[in-house]
Amino acid sequence: MGKWIALIFLTILAMIFFRLKRPVDEKIEPPSNLTMFFHPVQGEGDLFIGGLLLIFFFSQLFLELFQALKELF
Repeated sequence: MGKWIALIFLTILAMIFFRLKRPVDEKIEPPSNLTMFFHPVQGEGDLFIGGLLLIFFFSQLFLELFQALKELF
């Protein structure tokens, strides 16, 4: 269970550091919607990928918690 908590915390930190490290975009014309959604540098792809990882890690954490409660009762 501790490994999932650590992975959640590290993923959130990685998302923050990657977001701060991104260069300021000086382009006037925005990229396409597909690029905005999936590309980690030109768009919001880092948040999409990080969000998927967080959903997976949280689901694994809750699975372990519910299994521990099931064994307890």
